[in-house]
Amino acid sequence: MKPLQTLAISEALRAHLSSENLLALNSQGQEVLHGLDFEESQLLVDCSERPPPDASLQQRCAELIIKHERARLRIATVDDERTAAKF
Repeated sequence: MKPLQTLAISEALRAHLSSENLLALNSQGQEVLHGLDFEESQLLVDCSERPPPDASLQQRCAELIIKHERARLRIATVDDERTAAKF
C-alpha cells in the first residue's frame, strides 16, 4: 500500500476544502480535488493562493476550475439521483 500523498496546502485550507467536500483520494493514494489529477490539483491550489503572473498559466488555471466544477456537478447529480430513488 502506498503512503498517502497530500497536497502542499495549509491545514486551514485543507480543513476548508474538506468541509466543502472538495477533496478526494485517488486510486494512487493521492489527495486531489474532484475531477483533477494530483498535479492539476496542486496547480489549482497554488493559483488560488497566488494568482500566476503568466497569461498562459492563468488560462490553464481557468480550465482546471471548469474541469473541477464539472466533476463536482456530476457527483452532486449522482448523489441527488440516488437520494431521490429512495423516496
